[in-house]
Amino acid sequence: MRYNLFVGLLTLPLLGCGSDPADNEGATTTGATTSTGSGGTGGAGGESPGCAQAAAPEVTDVSGTWAYRAIGSQLTQAQGLPPFQTRIVSVLLVTQQQNGDAISWQGTYCDHYTEDPDAIVHAVIPDSFREALVPVTREGTFAVSEGGLRYKLGPLYEVVGAALDNAEQDELPTDPEDARVVDQDEDGHPGMTVQLQGLIDGSVYVAERARTELDGVAVATDRIEGRLGFVSEQSVLETDPPSLKATMAASRTYPDPEACNSTFVMVRTPDDADCAWIKERADTLFQ
Repeated sequence: MRYNLFVGLLTLPLLGCGSDPADNEGATTTGATTSTGSGGTGGAGGESPGCAQAAAPEVTDVSGTWAYRAIGSQLTQAQGLPPFQTRIVSVLLVTQQQNGDAISWQGTYCDHYTEDPDAIVHAVIPDSFREALVPVTREGTFAVSEGGLRYKLGPLYEVVGAALDNAEQDELPTDPEDARVVDQDEDGHPGMTVQLQGLIDGSVYVAERARTELDGVAVATDRIEGRLGFVSEQSVLETDPPSLKATMAASRTYPDPEACNSTFVMVRTPDDADCAWIKERADTLFQ
């Protein structure tokens, strides 16, 4: 899972220099490197993480094939305008095995896109970006915690557009000539390419690191849901036109204070389901 991977993309250029950080606690500046704060890392009460229904006590094994959707939410501030929300959506086909309390999780990306209807500039993720996202493997537990069975996947660090020796701790490259920069989407530009449409049109070439966590419950034999925790850091390597890079340094972004706006849902599928099967049903599958 990549939960909110690329959440920093939504700090892309808007209007003017943004708000004073003192006016928005937790706000960050979008410059050559940008970090967003945590969108919540799980609840602390009873059988539900706070963003889900109560757990179904009869569910004790979650092995199988699943369709997974993660939504990461953040707010962006442009000069003279109220903050607007952006949602980053990732859809994966997941196979997981449970051995006692332990969960092993393998996911393949089926879709990755943004929802930002109120934005002045829209970040559009090209097909080449989505197709370059690598499969994900992670570990977790489905175990008794705080009075009920909780589904938890611990921190996962993913990097795109760069090859780091230590994905968790190494600084992202800021120079497109840095040997660690990877043209992952193979479009001839450094890092990964994101397109801008709206008040400003252009392209942004980035490297990014994301940290994600899941904390949820099985609400039925065929459904798991809960809270998505995320932190994202982005380095802008180049832009087209070049003036976009300076413009991006002027905006502000910060975590959505409503932690339950960042969530995940998993729905059990037939064993032979593939990404085409999930995308055909995506409008209703996760409802």
